[in-house]
Parts: sequence; C-alpha cells; structure tokens
Amino acid sequence: MVKWTYITNKDNSARYTLGKLGSKMLFFVGINPSTARPDDLDRTVPRVENFAFNNGYDGWLMLNVYPQRATNPKDMHLEIDTVMHQEHIEQVKKFIDEHKHFDICAAWGTEIDRRKYLKDCLKDLVEAIGYDRNWIYLHELTKHNHPRHPLYLPSKALFSKFNIKSYLDNL
Repeated sequence: MVKWTYITNKDNSARYTLGKLGSKMLFFVGINPSTARPDDLDRTVPRVENFAFNNGYDGWLMLNVYPQRATNPKDMHLEIDTVMHQEHIEQVKKFIDEHKHFDICAAWGTEIDRRKYLKDCLKDLVEAIGYDRNWIYLHELTKHNHPRHPLYLPSKALFSKFNIKSYLDNL
C-alpha cells in the first residue's frame, strides 16, 4: 500500500509536502505549489513520479521554495508572508528529521526571479535541507543557470550534479 505525505496549513492556502514515501526518496523543489493533493493530482506530479521511479527511487516528495498555493506564480504574494514561510521551513526540517535518506532535485525554473523574496526563501530552504546533500538537476540549466521545472522536460532527461552553494553564491 502506498503511503502518502501531504501536509498543509490549516486553511489549505499553503502546502508543505506532497509525495509518496519510500526508503530511497527523491525530493523535487519547485517554486510554489498548485492545488494538487493525493486524490487530485496536477500535471507535474506524474512527471515527478516517473523521473523518480525510472531512476531507481522508490519514493518522491514535492517541496517548494515558497509554500503559497497558486496555480500561476504571478498570483503569489507580492511581499513575503513570514509566518507562512517560517512554518514551511519548520515542516521541512521535521520531515527531514524523519526521512534521512534522499537526493534532491532542484526544479524551480526561472520563476525564482518572479519575486525578490524568493531567493531568500530558497536560501532558508537549502539551509534546512543541507548543502551537503546530493543536489541534482534535470536535463540542462536555463540560459540564466536556473534548474528547469520537470513538467516541460523530455521523459528521458538525465540528472546532473547541481552545485547548490555555487548557484546561491551567484544568485
């Protein structure tokens, strides 16, 4: 039986985790969550799952730089909701404490430039996850060296090592 993780805030305006648990997990970090939930998936979830399962992982997790639900990143808060962001970081830390074996795929795309606060949110998230994890990305980086979102990549796209520290230093 598949065990899901699905953690949101009380009013469901923020999602902290969505995924299928396993002993060897691949975490994906997008920019922000849509309305997807275990019984109503969006188009990204099957792509993420296929990339994970086709590369030897038995579980996957969708995380995001910023937890606000918005089907269009243009609809994200103009200014950071610090309470929402801090709760997100705490939920991620708690999840990682319980699930220690994972690789992490950077997948936020060019939307990282959409709001000024997103870069700081990413830095906080990376500190919570750890610089020393196995950070990877799919296919190739964008012309501005951002990792691409999995929805728009070929199904046979390959993983490459991602130097998260260097990326953040140059962000």
